[in-house]
Amino acid sequence: MRRLILNALFAVLAITCGYANDGVYFTSGNFLVPVTETDIAVSKEILTITVGRDSFARVDVYYEFLNRDREKTVTMAFEASSPYNAMEQLRRDGGHPYIHDFTVTMNGQPLEYTNGLVAVRWSDDVCDTDFTPLDVSKWKGAGEVADSILPFDNALYNPELDSIISFAYAYYFPALFRHGKNIVHHTYRYRMSYNVACEFEVPYWLTPATRWANRQVDDFTLRIKSDGPVDICLADSLFGSAPFVITEGHGDLHSLDTKYMGHFLLASLGRCSTLEWHARNFSPKANMSIASADLLLPDLRWTTSCTVVVLPDGRACRYVGDSGEKYLVLAQDYMEVPKEGARIMEYSAEKGQGFVYAKRNSKVNVRQQPSEKSRRVGTMESVDGDLPHKYPCLGLANGWYRVRIGDKTGYVREDLLDWTP
Repeated sequence: MRRLILNALFAVLAITCGYANDGVYFTSGNFLVPVTETDIAVSKEILTITVGRDSFARVDVYYEFLNRDREKTVTMAFEASSPYNAMEQLRRDGGHPYIHDFTVTMNGQPLEYTNGLVAVRWSDDVCDTDFTPLDVSKWKGAGEVADSILPFDNALYNPELDSIISFAYAYYFPALFRHGKNIVHHTYRYRMSYNVACEFEVPYWLTPATRWANRQVDDFTLRIKSDGPVDICLADSLFGSAPFVITEGHGDLHSLDTKYMGHFLLASLGRCSTLEWHARNFSPKANMSIASADLLLPDLRWTTSCTVVVLPDGRACRYVGDSGEKYLVLAQDYMEVPKEGARIMEYSAEKGQGFVYAKRNSKVNVRQQPSEKSRRVGTMESVDGDLPHKYPCLGLANGWYRVRIGDKTGYVREDLLDWTP
């Protein structure tokens, strides 16, 4: 029994592996679901997600439900995945620690809700949530039992049964569906996740929409808004049936194939801009995640090589992806350049390519030879708030950069500089 449950937990780990030891997953946004089977259908949804400048995403969802039968009360639930790598103590009251300002109104009237902890099981990468609230007196979480018992911090242990389950937080509210159209308005905000690959990530579960009677949303609109200028990316395999458009504000859209990660939409949005997608008969087969655009590029803090596009005039720009007859590159901004006359190359510090600069808010010595005891021939400085001055990289070996500074050459320890192509 315990081994079977552990196998299910490792399936959960596969979902969250991007956060293992190098990032924090707080939770995902989610669709409202019926706790039991129902003949009520989702006729319309307008999902608005605002990427905030305060590390939170704000969610505003407008639903229209169709009840073809007589008036009835249906218990609806909202599932909020438990945090991972957040070092957060278990909330026994069932209220998620990273979800705030949670509200639901139905036909203009606010709905009261209760909370609980629920068991989550995975089979063949399919999530099955049992919305029966757990008896919290019988289950223990991270910090309440030895670390050796729990394989990770989004698990619970029952000493009486000697069993382990994965868990989620749940919000319940009884909803009176009158005959015909019913309008539900749902709002909340939740902490955006992050990891070493990207500054922020906003995961959102779309597949629970198929738990309603029609197994789809008849009329679906997704709106992604920006508080301030922001570059975001989105794996768009779910959204191939219609184009994304900017309906408010301004921005640039790029559709591209990346080297390792597949097809993405990259959007550079201005302040208070809106990216929108609309479809009929939307039956999502996967979930989505909105991430900062740096997800598409290797972090140069951890590498001294990367792929570049060399333009006909000899300038090199970071390669982001293939956009039809053009390459998408990053110089100071994202831009598309014609493939004709350009070529893709691998640049590296070891081959004496690119530039180096002092790490943020630091001043370093340039030595005549690769030794701390060698005579100083100059300095390199980076002042916080200013663009750092870059110096040609002449090579990297044995933990020392060889650099050109003015009319001299010298050496700087590798850990004191950053490299860029």
